[in-house]
Order: sequence, then C-alpha cells, then structure tokens
Amino acid sequence: MTRQPDPAGRCGAEHCVTCADEGVAMRVSSLDAASGLGVCVGEDGRPATVETGLVAGLVAGDTVLVHAGVALVRVAPQEAAA
Repeated sequence: MTRQPDPAGRCGAEHCVTCADEGVAMRVSSLDAASGLGVCVGEDGRPATVETGLVAGLVAGDTVLVHAGVALVRVAPQEAAA
C-alpha cells in the first residue's frame, strides 16, 4: 500500500500530521492488568495512560512503541535508544 499525495498539503515528508503516522518509544511505569491500561513515560518525562492489551507479558521497565495511545510492540533496549 502506498500513501497517496495529500492535495491539502497537510502531510510532511516524514509523517502525516493529520493522523500522526509515527510511533513513540515509551517506558512502562506501571500496569493495571484488570483494565489493560498502563502508565508509560516518554522521553520528555511526561506520563501518559496507554492501552497495553495488545502486548502480552509486559512488566514495569519494558519499553513499548506507542501510537495513538496504544502500545503496539515491545521494543528491545538498543532499538528504543535509536
């Protein structure tokens, strides 16, 4: 699938500002298994509530790739630093 040009000029070369087509590495601070939510901390130090149900076996300290408030995949430590 290829991205079609944006006639309104809202999309940049690196990602789409309309849908924020990018993921952010965040460290899991705490988890609530009952709700599937976790508190994750980004590089800026700000906590965010993240849906973690898609990534099995998470523990505090893991790094996940988050898009639109959803943890999509666990990231190896060397990948998170890149």
